[in-house]
Amino acid sequence: MISLCAIYNGATGRVAQESGRDVQVHDRLWSDFSFVASSGYREKVIGSLAFRPKLPGQVADESKLRVSHVSRSLRELSQRGLVECLTPMAKSRGRLYGLTKTGSALAAYRQNSSQRFSSQRRDSPGIGFVPKLRAAVIQGCIQQLRVARGGEAVREALKDWSVTSDELTEDMWLSADAVDEFNELLESRFGDGTYDFIRSLYSQAGPRLSSVKEALLKIIPLEALAERAPIVWNKEWNFGRLVVTTSGRRAVFQHFDMVPAPSFCAIFQGVYEGVLKARKVSGTVTKTRGIRSGDDHCEYIVQW
Repeated sequence: MISLCAIYNGATGRVAQESGRDVQVHDRLWSDFSFVASSGYREKVIGSLAFRPKLPGQVADESKLRVSHVSRSLRELSQRGLVECLTPMAKSRGRLYGLTKTGSALAAYRQNSSQRFSSQRRDSPGIGFVPKLRAAVIQGCIQQLRVARGGEAVREALKDWSVTSDELTEDMWLSADAVDEFNELLESRFGDGTYDFIRSLYSQAGPRLSSVKEALLKIIPLEALAERAPIVWNKEWNFGRLVVTTSGRRAVFQHFDMVPAPSFCAIFQGVYEGVLKARKVSGTVTKTRGIRSGDDHCEYIVQW
């Protein structure tokens, strides 16, 4: 796995100045990533400039955005130090924009993340796409760990994480790389390499997600609850496709169009087990297929 900090070290130096205070490289990286990820316009502009400098009109044509949106995004990204005008003396229509060294490092990370977690299909998204998860479940994991293990143990486990955990909000989006990094740090600190710790952690944190809790509170049969899982998925993940089929006291969850890291397989199984526990239903969750094993999708069979 590529470390987010390693990518930024060469582009920004070990310490950057921001808002009058010293911040470590991972703070700047996470801040920049969040800034770009929070705007679809900025994401498309960064993606368009990743391969070569372009005029605003060229960016607009490639990204299917209005020139006014491109211009505003270029201005915002320039102020952030991710984009620069290469022909400052030219008139507005002749201004050529390209990524700065820091912007190039961020684009390289985004490209790697897309290749690592997204299946390479003919119509797969380009460099402008980054697989992301909503941060709410990670917040829940951290809160749970602080209660179970203590704040100091959690700080020590996550001291090298590329994300500043205290700045997370449930509506923020984390890259899949950052989530995998989070899981690996916790597994190395508290687990035994089997990912059973991660599986157990998410089995408790998953059902507490507002989108999952909302579905759990509905007084509907477990089969109907399982069929609503794709709706929840689309609220929490921006990549991959979940297909659910039910029959009797059995539900099959199939994950397509993604390449899950080993820790993500533990997330899926843990959350499905956690939903059974939250419903106070005895059952089993069995993984029967895996993309990393050569199948075209991952599959989990839940029986109760």
